[in-house]
Amino acid sequence: MADAQKLIDKIISDAQRDAQSYWQEAEQKKRELKEKTNRAIEKRKAEIERMANDAIRENQKRLEAVYDLEHRKQLLAAKQEIMAATKARALDMLCSLDKAAYLKLMRQRLLACAPDGEGGIVISANEKHIDAAFISEVNSALHKATGKGAVALLPQKRDMRGGFVYINGGLEIDVSLEALLEEIWQQQETAIAAVLFE
Repeated sequence: MADAQKLIDKIISDAQRDAQSYWQEAEQKKRELKEKTNRAIEKRKAEIERMANDAIRENQKRLEAVYDLEHRKQLLAAKQEIMAATKARALDMLCSLDKAAYLKLMRQRLLACAPDGEGGIVISANEKHIDAAFISEVNSALHKATGKGAVALLPQKRDMRGGFVYINGGLEIDVSLEALLEEIWQQQETAIAAVLFE
């Protein structure tokens, strides 16, 4: 009986030892699995944070690009507005030239337009300075230069703020103040912008 009890005690002791060993092994595996899971979570968390930071940086770049583009558009619109106002002011100044300066400019332009001494000019209904006396004086100068002075003041009128339109056959040359300003403006626009926006 004592032998049987010893055997039972040994079996119980071995079972307890095995159970303890299995328990410790299970606990070890549980710790390792927990650590592995925590490492995976931390790694994934870091990856998500990196992706979020990348997305934030990308969104910031896009927002900055949109802001920069909008700023440039507004700046360009403001510059165009200033250029248009400057051009309008320049036209006003041309239109307010004194009579002598205005007629001198128109004479030079008409002499350049009529190298053969012929043709006609159309003026606006509001023209105050170009008249028969002006045409007579220009024709005298053309006669001296070309041997012919036959430019006529035509009866039709054009909608313009000064100057004239030279007509000779099918040829028309716009010498209105608007056209003169446009010609000068196109030649000098870069220089004008540089002065305005330096």
